[in-house]
Amino acid sequence: MKARKKSKRTADLSMAEKWMTQSEVYRQLRTNIEYSSVERPIQVVNITSTKENEGKTTIAVNLAMVSTAQYDRVLLVDCDLRKPAVHRFLGLSNRSGLSNLLFEEHVSIQDERYFQKVSGESGSNPLYVLTSGVQVPNPLELLSSDKFSHLITQLRAQFDFIVLDCTPVLAVSDAVPVSRTADGTIFIVSANDTVKQDARLALTTLQRTGIHVLGAVLNKTDASSEGYYRYYYSQ
Repeated sequence: MKARKKSKRTADLSMAEKWMTQSEVYRQLRTNIEYSSVERPIQVVNITSTKENEGKTTIAVNLAMVSTAQYDRVLLVDCDLRKPAVHRFLGLSNRSGLSNLLFEEHVSIQDERYFQKVSGESGSNPLYVLTSGVQVPNPLELLSSDKFSHLITQLRAQFDFIVLDCTPVLAVSDAVPVSRTADGTIFIVSANDTVKQDARLALTTLQRTGIHVLGAVLNKTDASSEGYYRYYYSQ
């Protein structure tokens, strides 16, 4: 007997249920971030990992997306000036972005050259996105500059919640200055790819420089070809 093919409606429902499950995990992560620091609210959170391909951009994008249901103005910033991925993930232009904005005197949320908008979670506010911008020869110098820290201060005044997606810790040194501008950092660990010793070294690097690590997210716990992940957060 031939196997009965799934109807399009059944397939659509399956995808919807999968997204609902993933969305709930991201909402739990967002809630954990909110309550991780009672004395100092977390307005800017940085997402990093040990090395490449551990899922940090996926988590950064989806965390920002679900946060649009809670906050009026949510911003996702691609701080990976070496191998940016946010614009490709969301299908956006990267003609102008963070590297360009650093040389502007004034920052306006209405400036569509820099702040692109995508649909947020169903029925919620839009998600603002600041892509990485044009490639520069000195990413570490820019991210360590007063211009960058001043920009984050300006963005704090215009957005309720900001998610930074930065380079992996062991790849280059960019993650440290970016993490310093955030209220807390989430460390991504891939069940399939991360080497335990490397993760320990990366965490030690962050902690030795005084970075406030809120916790770790374990992803890729289900190695299905469809890319379904589960996430774990611990303070």
